[in-house]
Amino acid sequence: MNDDPTYFHIGVVVRDLPKAIEDFSRVLGLTFTTPARVPNPWLEDPEPHEQTVHVAFSKEGPPYYELIESRGDSGIFSTREENKILYLGLWEADMAGRIKALEAAGIGIDAASRSGPGATPDWIITAPDVLGIRLEYVDLAEKPIIEGWIATDVFPGAGPAAREGAADPAPGRDAS
Repeated sequence: MNDDPTYFHIGVVVRDLPKAIEDFSRVLGLTFTTPARVPNPWLEDPEPHEQTVHVAFSKEGPPYYELIESRGDSGIFSTREENKILYLGLWEADMAGRIKALEAAGIGIDAASRSGPGATPDWIITAPDVLGIRLEYVDLAEKPIIEGWIATDVFPGAGPAAREGAADPAPGRDAS
């Protein structure tokens, strides 16, 4: 039996990532990873498209705070989702099984990130429940990547374009 807790983070969509890092640090006493631009080669939210998200994790946790800069007027990370908890994040050992269980329970999926069409998602975000809470299920295969980023402050495999300071469209503009 796996004794690791499955709940590990809170996802919050923000308008301006550097400002949000400053605010969360000042108010909550948190420190954050260097922000990274993380590619989603096949993001379904609901229509499939490629998107790069500008994101940072708190170094304190679990639970960690994940701050995600909003992108445009539609999709899971849109401006309409700003300034609130978007989801509670959980590790998932069996993503295909989780999706079947959600479908059997009548729980919708608002977003899925895949390596390509038809691939098992790396993560999914459910539709809001009766309390308005979404859950993000993150495949356990992503755990060493996320924990490595938090521990080293370097997003694995990220070249200069993925690190803070690289050129990026203005907030609210879609990077796809």
